[in-house]
Amino acid sequence: MPCDLVLFSIGFTGPDDMPLLPRLGLERNPKGSIGCGSDWQTDAPGVFVCGDAHRGASLIVWAIAEGRSVAAAVDRYLDPAGSTDLPAPLHPNAVPLSA
Repeated sequence: MPCDLVLFSIGFTGPDDMPLLPRLGLERNPKGSIGCGSDWQTDAPGVFVCGDAHRGASLIVWAIAEGRSVAAAVDRYLDPAGSTDLPAPLHPNAVPLSA
């Protein structure tokens, strides 16, 4: 199906084994999730990851924060000047605080 943009939002499942991942040249890491760089992009240029696909099954607040951060990264990616006014509350390597 031809399109300009595809967004998948599937919770608490992580990335399934599907033909799309190898076609994009993506592999799951030992945790079963898809890694990314500091700009939330996967190894496939222009393909971003967040939420359960990036972190694994987690709390909704992490998914929301990652989604906002990825939205800012995509906005920056699409802007010719490489800037954005969107908030980015998390870095891809952020971890929960422990007591």
